[in-house]
Amino acid sequence: MQNKPLYYFSKTSTVCLIIIAAGIVAAFLVYTKALMIPLIISIFLYTILAQMTLFLRHKFSFPKWLALTVAILLFIACFVGVVAFTVNSFEEFFKGSELYRQNLIATVSDLLSRLQGHGIPVDKNVIVGYVHDLPIFNWVRNVGGKIFSLFSNFTLIILFMTFFLFGSKKTPPITNPAIKEMLANVSVYLSVKLMASIVTGILVAGVLFGFQVKLAAVFALFAFLLNFIPSVGSIIAVLLPIPVLFLQFGLGPNFWVILGLLSAIEFVIGSLVEPRFLGEGMDLHPAVVVGSLIFWTLLWGAPGAFLSVPITGSIKIILSKMKLTRPMAEFLAGRLPH
Repeated sequence: MQNKPLYYFSKTSTVCLIIIAAGIVAAFLVYTKALMIPLIISIFLYTILAQMTLFLRHKFSFPKWLALTVAILLFIACFVGVVAFTVNSFEEFFKGSELYRQNLIATVSDLLSRLQGHGIPVDKNVIVGYVHDLPIFNWVRNVGGKIFSLFSNFTLIILFMTFFLFGSKKTPPITNPAIKEMLANVSVYLSVKLMASIVTGILVAGVLFGFQVKLAAVFALFAFLLNFIPSVGSIIAVLLPIPVLFLQFGLGPNFWVILGLLSAIEFVIGSLVEPRFLGEGMDLHPAVVVGSLIFWTLLWGAPGAFLSVPITGSIKIILSKMKLTRPMAEFLAGRLPH
């Protein structure tokens, strides 16, 4: 029979080593995030393009080189279209900047007048002057600058994807069951998420362009991107247009109608459509999904939020294939190991 003190010492040492190793890995991921983020994104995009290539080959009998070329051209066309729409939206928004400022001042003045009418003492002149001097449009410019800096990282992503796509011809097929399962699950998850995000972006764009909302293309793009962030992404996508809606429409009927339509779109896609096609998805417990979202966001910021579920799901699959770490995989799935 094993000596109990030695057994507990061994267990404690193992836990401590795991914690130290996790800290070292986390520090490495933070230090190398400028390279790792484009690399991970390119891997996931490669899985989507590989599925698209396979679909074109089977559905339309395209030769491999033609299917690959069409997939790459579609990706580039979508990227260029997004950049063009985003630039155009920001230009239109800044053209009407003074009008939006006046709308904001008029709405705030009306609200303060109502408060004074109900006997609430407020200094209307001071508050209106403060609103007039708000650097709203500088904030918008800063947001635009962050978006374009994000686009600039696509140069590195496209470079990695080129190596993956054209280098895959010389690599032997994957036979490891863990890697095959991981790639299959990630591919299905990303494909469903991509289609759901595209539908969400199109519907949001239809609503915003229908009401002639400024920065409509930008908010549609955010709706598309934020759909990849679990739990909180859809909420952020609904809240983001509120300042511009307020500047443009005040608190009139259009404001509430647009907000209601955007909420309905996010609810139907996120709560009804996606679960039907994803099934169990990456087989992660909801608490683990939220925890991974927080963890990867702390490590890598916004890109970490987008990548949190596929990365955690991939780690869970790898853990499930090894006897020693299988209980950890079960825990991530919400099943307490016996």
